[in-house]
Amino acid sequence: MHVLIVDDNAALQAVLAEVIADADNTVEVVSSADTAYPLIISHSHDVMIIDIDMHNGEGLALLNRMQSTVPPIDIPVVVIRSKNKQIPQDISMIKGHIEKPFSSSDVRREINKALAANAEANDPPQMLEEKIEETIPESKTFIQRKVPFGRSYVLFRSSPAAINDLIASFDNEGCDVLVVTTRKRKTITEWFRSDNVKALTMTVRLFGGRSSIYSLGSMIEEVDEFIRNGNRPVVAFDNLNEIINRNGMNSALTALHQMITKKYGKSVSFLVSVDPETFTAKDRGILLKQMEDFDKIGE
Repeated sequence: MHVLIVDDNAALQAVLAEVIADADNTVEVVSSADTAYPLIISHSHDVMIIDIDMHNGEGLALLNRMQSTVPPIDIPVVVIRSKNKQIPQDISMIKGHIEKPFSSSDVRREINKALAANAEANDPPQMLEEKIEETIPESKTFIQRKVPFGRSYVLFRSSPAAINDLIASFDNEGCDVLVVTTRKRKTITEWFRSDNVKALTMTVRLFGGRSSIYSLGSMIEEVDEFIRNGNRPVVAFDNLNEIINRNGMNSALTALHQMITKKYGKSVSFLVSVDPETFTAKDRGILLKQMEDFDKIGE
């Protein structure tokens, strides 16, 4: 599937592209209506995602231009909007909408919805269901599973964005969440847009000619302080591989074990996303001594 993203917010561009590309789609990203329009009239995209909060009303202006084009542009559109922004009711190509803040499951669900609405008149229902399932294979994974607070979970995924849905589910339950990340702080804040979600950015420093990612001791201190002050605290590592690459497998797993097993005097959840390709069976076993494999919940 070929997806066009139209948004002038660089952080949202990066997050949306990461989520959609993670589902094995082709993504094209543009920042202005003028750049987007020639691509749109080329009819080479299956679905378009557009932020109607773009500067100077560019998003709405582009949709109105598409609506008045002759012949009509037949592309399903998913609009992204802020909470109080009204969705135009007179633009027929709008097939789905996403309200900020949103999770990656929201993006996948609305893409699904837009594709279904656009194809309904031509495709048999069973074929349409198979097409959507193939395009976005994990769209229901996080929605269907109940994940209790107070336990710890590991996601064996290659992309850091995979953990975003799980973080959002805890945020929606009123938990305070600290995301320990190698991504930019702005990317995290733009993605969740929640006062409950904070980012601890792991900066790269040089020691004796080799790079080391943020002192593990300093990281543990920051996590401890967050847990002490947090309400139903959740600590999420969106890319454990980076910490492992910089500090070594043993040091990283030891630090994680220390944090998970510490007695904080309150319930805490830890979430970890890690690329399974880098883990031996032994390493995986060590990690799963204190954490549950998210993919096996409910089996």
